[in-house]
Amino acid sequence: MIRIEEYLGELAFEELRKPWEALHAEAGASPFLSPIWLETWHRYFGGGRRPRILAAWRGRRLVGLLPLLEERTPLSLRLGFLGERTAGADYLDVLAAPEERGAVAEALVAHLCHARGFDVLDLFELPAESPLLPALHRRTMSDEAYAMRLEPRHVCPQVDLSDSWEKVLARSRRAENFRRRRRQIEARGGEYRLVRDVAESPAALERFLELHARRWEREGGSDGIGTPAHVAFHREVVPKLARAGWLRFEELWVEGGCRSSIYGIEHGTTYYFYQSGYDPEWRGQSVGLVLLGLSMEGALGRGIRVYDFLHGVEGYKLEWATRCRQTLRLQAYAKSAGALLLLGAEAAQRQARSWARSLLPKSAIDQVRRELRARRARAGGEVWKLGTRPGAS
Repeated sequence: MIRIEEYLGELAFEELRKPWEALHAEAGASPFLSPIWLETWHRYFGGGRRPRILAAWRGRRLVGLLPLLEERTPLSLRLGFLGERTAGADYLDVLAAPEERGAVAEALVAHLCHARGFDVLDLFELPAESPLLPALHRRTMSDEAYAMRLEPRHVCPQVDLSDSWEKVLARSRRAENFRRRRRQIEARGGEYRLVRDVAESPAALERFLELHARRWEREGGSDGIGTPAHVAFHREVVPKLARAGWLRFEELWVEGGCRSSIYGIEHGTTYYFYQSGYDPEWRGQSVGLVLLGLSMEGALGRGIRVYDFLHGVEGYKLEWATRCRQTLRLQAYAKSAGALLLLGAEAAQRQARSWARSLLPKSAIDQVRRELRARRARAGGEVWKLGTRPGAS
């Protein structure tokens, strides 16, 4: 029989750390469900919201875990995923032993609904194949106190690396261009470097941040890593990822400088392409394309079977992709005054944004977005000239 226990507040990370780490390894889940990522995320982006982690035990064995956080007002309680919405985590989900996924999801849903433990359970970036989806559907169909709604979130392109590198390359639309650009870079003394050691990771992060900022400077800055909190988060989490053996900074050096960088996380047989950056002055030499191809080739050589681009359907991703995963936003809500308040406020905000978009031309909206990014960058020091970032090496 599965027993559900709740762990509240920041002490929950320490109380559950060892069994959580063991379950994460057993499940082969994404790094975004690990205590390494989520505890650090809460420190920078929790915003005073209390962790509420539901643990599913079978005897003394942890077989499942649902990492949530509470967002309270005097009239309502919203539950969401730890790791939601900021810092780019995909595939937020229940963490469960492979043979227990269905049973764990059913037990967690029954516990939350029986206890009337929320007004809105608001789950961003839930994989479409999550066992929580059918479990919550069945519950809301049989319990008149609750309802549920879904909306699509993101498409996540992936590359199947189970074939040889030559076959993987041939499937893409960039094969000839990659080979030609690679030869040109090699003729200029280009060098591929892989950084994963703890000692080398801080300097590699600073190089990546600088190239990422330069890549997005014309757009007013990056949406993904655009505030001081994001930079501080990565400066803390990167050494932790390196100590776990998951970190992969991949770099292309040409003529004495790092011209392109990929921030990757490798866990199990999956490589997660988290972010990238390059020197705009070298864009004409396709340094981003060359490094991406070298990254895939290296991952295949290390036994990786899936190269996951995470969310976003940019052309450079789809030119390599062989399949895609879909993430969803699932909202299960009580038929309560608190839920009506939360859902009504969100509907009003959406309507206001829709009106603004209908009144302004797309060029004006894009300009506003660029200015907002630039304002954040100026306030937080996120746009530097090459070599002037504090702490850069």
